[in-house]
Amino acid sequence: MNPENYLAILEHAFKRAREKVINCRENIFSLKENRFGDTTYNIDTEAEGAIIEEFRKTGIGFTLISEESGTINVNGGGTIAIIDPLDGSNNAVRGIPCYSTSICISKSLKFSDVIVSGVSNIVTGDIIFCDGKNVYLNGQVRRPSSRTELPITLATVIPRLYGTDDKGYSEKLFKILKYVKYPRFFGTAAIETAYVSIGSLDAFIELYPRLRVVDIAASLFMAKISGAFVKLLNIENELDLSYDGRISCILAANEKLGKNILDLIS
Repeated sequence: MNPENYLAILEHAFKRAREKVINCRENIFSLKENRFGDTTYNIDTEAEGAIIEEFRKTGIGFTLISEESGTINVNGGGTIAIIDPLDGSNNAVRGIPCYSTSICISKSLKFSDVIVSGVSNIVTGDIIFCDGKNVYLNGQVRRPSSRTELPITLATVIPRLYGTDDKGYSEKLFKILKYVKYPRFFGTAAIETAYVSIGSLDAFIELYPRLRVVDIAASLFMAKISGAFVKLLNIENELDLSYDGRISCILAANEKLGKNILDLIS
């Protein structure tokens, strides 16, 4: 299959998942804990079910790795799809209109084998796609911002002080915050990391290893293709798409800005 065919699958999956989430927003309830120990809500499983069904309709073999249910073989298994059906569940539960869905398709479990990826803003319906050549917002090619120097104008900086006894981490966090004019934290890493590749944010900074592959695989591919700077802070080798651990990372609009951010915490 060519990238266009895969992107069509993603688009259908995003639309069906969005419909399910919107229909459930007025009646959200908890079901269980997922494989990461987070609470799974009915909107999570509804979105996941819609995505699985869209992949099943293709008749093509896929091995889905989902935040909620883990590994699911569809039509006998095959091409890898990394899925976060609903990133920002806590926002949805509290009525905060900011949550997303992300899907990344790869020939294998190696990050270097990713073919296409996408992130959907469930609330607005906006879809960010990457076909391996460009990154698109609703079909229009977009680029990272041109910001290269500190201070950063607009960036996501994820704070983590509760439960953290690492004094060095706190010092690094405050150093960075001093150089961000308008820090943001939306509570849905999938869409926030994708915003770097389309120029909506200058950078995304998570110094504490908290993110999962399902959160950011799609947008890491976008960043790579867009020419943005990508640095996984606690992983040295190529990212394994089946990795179950937590990740800390920096994404920036370009290499120069990324290195300026790294210099702050070195």
